[in-house]
Amino acid sequence: MYKNNLLANSVRLALVSGAMTAAFTVPAVIAADEDGVERIEVTGSRIKRTDMEGANPVTLIDAAAIEKMSVNNVGDLLQNLTSSAGAAVNTQTNNGGDSSTRFSLRGIGSERTLVLINGRRVVAGGGGANSSVDLNTIPTAIVKRVEILKDGASATYGSDAIAGVVNIITKNDFEGFEVKLNYGGSDKGDAKTKGVDVTFGAESERGNVVVALGYSDQGDVFMGDRSFSEYELRAYEDGTTQQGGSSAPPWVNANTADGRVTRGPEYGDWRPYDGATDSYNYNPVNYLQTPSKRRYASVFSNYTLGEFGFLGEVNSFAEANYVQTTGNRLIAPEPLAPLVFFGSPAPYSPNNYYNQKMGPKDANGNAYQIDDWRRRMLETGGRANERDYKTFRTAVGFNGVFTNGWDWEVSYVWGQSDSVEKAQGYFNLDRVAEAVGPTGWLDSNGNLMVDGNGDAIVDAAGDQLVCLDADGGVIAGCVPLNIFGTPGSDDQVSQEMLQYISGDYNTTETGQNKQEVLSAIVSGDLFDLPAGSVGFAAGWEQRTESGSYTPDSLILQGITTAGSAVGTSGGYQVQEFFGELIVPILSDMPFAHMLDFEAAMRYSDYDTFGDNTSGKLGIKWMPVESLMVRATLSEAFRAPTTSDLFGGASVGFPEAIDPCDGNFYTDAEYAAIKASPNWANCTGTGVPVDGYDSGGVEQIPTNGGGSENWNGAVTLTPETADVLTVGLVFNPEFIENFSMSVDYWKIELDNAISTVGTQTRLDGCFNSNEYCETITRFGADSAAAGGIITVDNYTVNVGGIDTAGVDFDFRYTLESGIGDWGFGIDGTYLLQYDKYLADGSVIDHVGRFEGNHDGMFAEWKTNFTVNWSISDFNTSLITRYISGVTETEAGWWTDPFERDVDSNVVVDFQTNYAFNDHLTLTAGVDNVFDEAPPFVYSAFGANTDVSTYDVIGRTIYVRAGIRF
Repeated sequence: MYKNNLLANSVRLALVSGAMTAAFTVPAVIAADEDGVERIEVTGSRIKRTDMEGANPVTLIDAAAIEKMSVNNVGDLLQNLTSSAGAAVNTQTNNGGDSSTRFSLRGIGSERTLVLINGRRVVAGGGGANSSVDLNTIPTAIVKRVEILKDGASATYGSDAIAGVVNIITKNDFEGFEVKLNYGGSDKGDAKTKGVDVTFGAESERGNVVVALGYSDQGDVFMGDRSFSEYELRAYEDGTTQQGGSSAPPWVNANTADGRVTRGPEYGDWRPYDGATDSYNYNPVNYLQTPSKRRYASVFSNYTLGEFGFLGEVNSFAEANYVQTTGNRLIAPEPLAPLVFFGSPAPYSPNNYYNQKMGPKDANGNAYQIDDWRRRMLETGGRANERDYKTFRTAVGFNGVFTNGWDWEVSYVWGQSDSVEKAQGYFNLDRVAEAVGPTGWLDSNGNLMVDGNGDAIVDAAGDQLVCLDADGGVIAGCVPLNIFGTPGSDDQVSQEMLQYISGDYNTTETGQNKQEVLSAIVSGDLFDLPAGSVGFAAGWEQRTESGSYTPDSLILQGITTAGSAVGTSGGYQVQEFFGELIVPILSDMPFAHMLDFEAAMRYSDYDTFGDNTSGKLGIKWMPVESLMVRATLSEAFRAPTTSDLFGGASVGFPEAIDPCDGNFYTDAEYAAIKASPNWANCTGTGVPVDGYDSGGVEQIPTNGGGSENWNGAVTLTPETADVLTVGLVFNPEFIENFSMSVDYWKIELDNAISTVGTQTRLDGCFNSNEYCETITRFGADSAAAGGIITVDNYTVNVGGIDTAGVDFDFRYTLESGIGDWGFGIDGTYLLQYDKYLADGSVIDHVGRFEGNHDGMFAEWKTNFTVNWSISDFNTSLITRYISGVTETEAGWWTDPFERDVDSNVVVDFQTNYAFNDHLTLTAGVDNVFDEAPPFVYSAFGANTDVSTYDVIGRTIYVRAGIRF
C-alpha cells in the first residue's frame, strides 16, 4: 500500500541512511496497521493528522542518527546543524560563557528559538532570569527524536518561536533494561569524557513507565595546549602576526610623571614600557574547553484510567526530569589596575616601603606617586568560577477522545531552575588602596616608629610593616602590598598580602527561573468537504514566567573586581487563545493529488505590555504523489522577558574603542581630531581640551540590564517578525530510493529587543552628539581625566534583522553485494543577513564573522553523510563543511583591514558491531584528520570562533550498549 508513497519512502530512507538529518520533513514515526496510519501531532500544528507532513519545513533527528555522534546533550547535537549560526554559547566558551549550551537557529539569537519537550514548554536555565533554555539539561539518552521546525510558529506556540521550534520527543514507550557506557578523549591526552546512562521501562495493557538515570563528566582543555591558541595574536594587513596580550602584566606597567615604565618580562631594571613586547600573554591559563559534570533522573509514564462518559477513554500522563550540572570557568589571573580598569583610585604612595625599595625612581632617586599602575596577579592562580545548576521540570495531564471523535487534552507544566555561582581570585579595591598607601614600622612593643618630626619612618628596622591612613594612623589588620616583586620568588605577592586584599572576598551569586503553564486543547474534524475533512484545533493557555538573580553584598556594593550588579526579580503572566484550520481544497484530481490550505491564529494578553495577535497561512500542493510544493506566511513575535524588563544593572567589559582616546591615533591624526567640530562632543562628556591617552584600554566598563534601569524613560514592546517559507519535497519514481527537499526562507524582524551597543554609543556621541548622556568619564581632577568610567547600555527596542536563505536535503540509498549504502547531504545557503543598528546603519553579515555583531555567518554550511551496513556492522562517515568568511581586524596596533578566514572541513568516523541482541560496541573518531580551526583574529579569545569550530582536535571514543 505504501510502496511508492512519498511519506513512507521518506521514513524508510531516513531509517536506512541514519544520517544526521532525516529525509525531508518527517516529524514522527508512522504507526500503520490494516486500517491505515494513526493520527499524530506534527510539530508546527496542534491538529492531529494522518499524512504526517504539513506546509511547514521540519527536520528530524532520530535516535539512530544521534547514536552516530559522540554528543551527550541536545545542545551539542543542534549546534552541528547547518541551520545553526551566530554566536550561541557552548562549553567551549570560557570567558563570557556560563557552562551552558544554547542553540541559535538562523543566527538570530537563542532567545528567538522556542524549545519544547513533547510539545510543551521548557523552563529557561542559567544563572537566573534567563531568556532561553540551557540545552545541557537535556541528555540525549532520553531522546527518541528531535524535531526542528524551521518556520515562525507564534500562532501555534506563542512567544519566542520567531526562528523556529525545537521539539524534543522523549523515550516514553521503552520496554526492558539498557545500560550505555562511554569513554573518550583527545589524542593529546586531555578533554576526557566519560559517562553512564541507565534506562529501564515496563509496560502493561493499561500503561507504561520509563525511568532514565545518568551521569557524565567532561574534562578540560587549556588554550596553552593548542598551537593556534597558545598566544593572543595581533594580525596585520600584510599577513603577519604578532604576539599580543594585556597592558596589565605581572612585571608591572606603571604610568609615572616621566612616562610609562616596566621591569619587562625579563624582570630586570625599570625601562620604558613597550606595548608590542611587554604585554602579558594570558591565553595559556584560560580554559579552551570548560569542565563540567551532569547527573540526571527522568521518569515518563502514562496510564489509562478507563471510560468516563462523553470524555471517552481517559488516559493520564506524567513526566518528571531532574538535572544537576556543575561547571567551572577559569580565566587568567586578575589584571589589577584599580584606576583605569575599575574606576577606583588607588594611588601607590611614594611613602610605601615597597615602592621606595623596588619601585621606579625619578632622576633624583625618589619614588613616584603612581596613580595608574597595572599588575597581573599571577599568585592567585586565576579567576575561578564554580557553577551549580539544578533544574526540575514536571508535566502532568489527561487526554482522550470525546464520543464525537474529537481529541482533547488538559495539562499542567511546572519547571524551576536554581543556580549558585561562587567566584574567587578577585580583589577588594578599598583594601587594595589601603595596601598601596603609605606604610610604617612597629617596634617590638607595637609602637609606630617615627622620626624627630613625628612622621612615620618608611625604611626602618622594625618588627612589623603596617599600612597607614591619611592621618598617619595604623590601619588595623592591613598588610602592605608589594606589586614590584617577581612571581615565584621570595619577593612575590605573599599569601598574607593576598588574604588581606582578596582572600575574604570570594563572591556568591544565586539565581532562579520558574515557569507554570496550564493549557487545554481540543482538535478533530469539523465537517467533510469533497476533498476530505476540515481539521481544526482550538485551545487556551495560561503561562506564568518569573526569574531572579541575587548577588551577594560584595557584588551589590561593587567593592570587588568581580564586578558590580543589582539584583533582578520579576515576572509576567499571559493568557492566550489559539485556533487552527486545515481545509482540503482538492484531492485525487489531475495536477492536484492534494491541495490543502492551512491557517492559524493566536491572541495573547500580557500583564506587562498588553495584547498581541499572530497569524499564519500555509498551503500544501501535491500535483502528483511524488512531488509536494509547500509555502507558509507567518507573523511571529517575542515578548519582553524577565531579564529584558527587570534585569538589574551590572557591569560588563565589551571590547570597544573610544573615538576621543588619543591612544588610537598618531600625533597628527589626534591633532586633526581635536581641531574638528566633533571634538566638542568629546569635551562635552568630560574629555580634557588637550585630550587623553588611556594607555590601550579596549574593554570598556559598560552597564547592562533591563529596561527598568532607564527609570521610566523606556517602555519595552514585543519584537515582531514576518516569516516566509517556500519549498518542495520530491521523491521521483524514476530514481528509486532518491529523495530531496529544498526550502527558501526569509525572516524580517522589527523592533528588536536588544541594546544599542557600547561602540555604537561611543561613535554616536562622537559623530552626532547622540547617546552622550549615557557616557560617564573621570573628572578633570582625576589622574585618569577623560577616561571612561562607564557607558550605560540597557535594554531597548532598537533596529532589526532581515535574513534569508535556502535549506536543502538530498538522500539516496542502495543495496549492493557488499552491504547497504546510504548517502546524504544537507546544507544551508545564506542569501541575506542584514542587521539594522540604532544609528540607521546596516551591517551585512553574509559570508562574514562579525565580532561585535552576532558572530559567524558562513555563506555555505553542509553536512555530507555516508553510511554502510553489512551483517552486524554499521559504519558512518560525516563530513562537516563551513565556507570561508571575511572578518575585520582592528586595534591600536593597526588600522582596520579585512582578511579572509579559511573554510573548515571536519570529518567524523564511527563504526559499531552488534554482537547479539544484548550487546553493541561502538568506536569513533571525531575530527579524524585533526583539522585545526581557522584563525579568526577578531574573535574574543583563542584566536578563533569557539562558538562555531571544533577547537579540541582529534578525539577518540568508545561506547558499549547492553540491553535486556
